[in-house]
Amino acid sequence: MKFFKVIGTAILLALLIASIVLTLAAGALRFIVLNPAYIKAFMPTKTYCAEMRERLSEDLEHVALLYGVNGDALKEVVTDDAIHAYTDRVIDALFAENATVPLALPAYPADEFVRFARAHTAFGEEGVRDFSEDCAQAVTEDLSAINTDLIVKPFLELRNNTFSKSALILFVAGLLLTLILLIFLRMMYTGKSRRAGSVVIWGGIFMGITVVFVPVMQFLLFGYVERLNLTVSAFRTALTGYLNTVLYGCFLALLGLELLTFLLLLIAIARAAHGKKGKKA
Repeated sequence: MKFFKVIGTAILLALLIASIVLTLAAGALRFIVLNPAYIKAFMPTKTYCAEMRERLSEDLEHVALLYGVNGDALKEVVTDDAIHAYTDRVIDALFAENATVPLALPAYPADEFVRFARAHTAFGEEGVRDFSEDCAQAVTEDLSAINTDLIVKPFLELRNNTFSKSALILFVAGLLLTLILLIFLRMMYTGKSRRAGSVVIWGGIFMGITVVFVPVMQFLLFGYVERLNLTVSAFRTALTGYLNTVLYGCFLALLGLELLTFLLLLIAIARAAHGKKGKKA
């Protein structure tokens, strides 16, 4: 009887780990990787805006040099709020149902550059218009740097593949399968073996989360995103900003589940050990 119980436990644990991996992968894809609300909320951080403004300053200084304008004063025209707003537009376009390659993006508004030119230069209306349009074009190119076939096409293919479209269904199905497997495991360990069953259950859940958590943690520990072989540019800032947002979101969610499960596993082990001591006494 014990032999069949061991075999059944091993099979159920293997299925439990697989179902947890499926649930977490589908959940991460649905609620983090392909969630525009999450990306817009956490991608344009202060660090991201600071790096992007640095890239913008370089191009705007080039435009200022061509027009004989003080480039240092031009740096303050594009604010963090403006970068945040335009980044949201890029993300909305990336997740739009009718998204194409390349994305159809609006030009960065030139109004602030018009006001700057009128306040700090002696240009006529035509000069003001030309200057502000060149500045707006430079900002548009930087803030929409990921709008290339290299990024947009693979992303749209990822978003439109069968697994991604079914991510929510797979998440719910995996969650239900996990609950059913937990019920089966609980039914195998009743009465005197109930505490041992708790160790098996929480241990299986912990192992399932760890299977997903370890590769994500490895990406962070070894800094794979920062080590991308790309020159310092607005493209690199935008791409690494998106990847880091997704990676850190997955990491924090998995870390919370890992710590909670580990704590519950320790409690289950302590209760099981206490039960054995009681029997010996």
